[in-house]
Amino acid sequence: MGISRAALAVAGTLTIALAGCGGSAVSGDGDGETGSGADGAPVKIGFMVPKSGVYASIGGDLERAMQIYLEEHDNQLGGREVELVTIDEGSTPQVGTSAARRLVQQEQVAAVTGIVNSATAVGVANIFSDAQVPVISTAQVTDNPYWWRVGWTNPMMNTSIVDYLVDEHPDESVYLIGADYSQGHAIIESVRGGLEAGGVEIAGETFTPFGSTQDYQPYLSEIRNSGATSVYAFYAGAEAARFVTQFAQFGLNENVTLYGNQALTEGNLAAQGAAATGVLTNSIYTPRIDSAVNEAFVDAYVGEFDAQPSVYSEAQYASAVVLDMALAAIGDDAVTGEAINTALAGLGEIESPRGTWRFDEAQAPTQTIYLRRATEQDGVMYDEVIVELGVYTSEGERA
Repeated sequence: MGISRAALAVAGTLTIALAGCGGSAVSGDGDGETGSGADGAPVKIGFMVPKSGVYASIGGDLERAMQIYLEEHDNQLGGREVELVTIDEGSTPQVGTSAARRLVQQEQVAAVTGIVNSATAVGVANIFSDAQVPVISTAQVTDNPYWWRVGWTNPMMNTSIVDYLVDEHPDESVYLIGADYSQGHAIIESVRGGLEAGGVEIAGETFTPFGSTQDYQPYLSEIRNSGATSVYAFYAGAEAARFVTQFAQFGLNENVTLYGNQALTEGNLAAQGAAATGVLTNSIYTPRIDSAVNEAFVDAYVGEFDAQPSVYSEAQYASAVVLDMALAAIGDDAVTGEAINTALAGLGEIESPRGTWRFDEAQAPTQTIYLRRATEQDGVMYDEVIVELGVYTSEGERA
């Protein structure tokens, strides 16, 4: 399903104020208390999602998950009616900044969720914190008292795969390859440092031109000539689809194990097909997690949209869980951004489809990381859980 269908479905079933609509959910006595929901008025929650550009498909995943949660809870969070103010995050920080100001100044929302682009997130973080409006998002904003991360962090992802290789495959010879941009360098350099500290041999390291590499054969030849027994690759999106496909076409998958973080296969398995078979990735989520909560989520998602939920879908569903718990903790008191933020700080264990987790001191999850293997069943590729790598804090420490 494309994002347009998801957006139409949401608009048809939820109370949504789109960008350009007026109205407010301030307290009934006109005291300007942002999104208070007093006197029975709905609590206004901002929902910033990309509707165009490179992250539009992720925006669709977020909308679908939010729709399911609100449908399951009769359009309520914490027992209060919700008015979801959905606005386009856009594809640039400039557009996102305009959207954020609208949510704060015109819509006067009590909290915000969504936001995919990390550059946009950094640009809007102070807009929300200055207005004392908490944000629940996967975006990697740190050191902001009103920003709560519900996804994953680079330290927990990098450390968990390094620990696995050092503990379980210390005799491997690992070749490192990734896209030549800041995120690619940060992740590859972190993994290299961890492997070297753990005594694992590094067979080589290469960075490929970001966004423009179509033919990986010269780099795959370097990997073969290096004698590496394993490869750790950091690619996402179309680059991940091309790299994994060409890795198999080159025959390296026959005797070299390919590792990566979740971006290597997440959202790409359909395009990669059988070429992805056996690829190992670490992640916070897969639809194959064996739990009643996850099974119910997957059944609802597949039944509504005929698609498997992604890690982004789960993260948005978890965001709704967190908001639900925070609003319930406020009870009959006025709902303000400050009240929600205080309630978020007091939450204990959180149960979502990924499992049980909690916010740590960095306002990000301490949670289980899973090792997944790409597998084919009945003509469909999926990531199955083969082992739990352990519980990691957002700073990459074993809990």
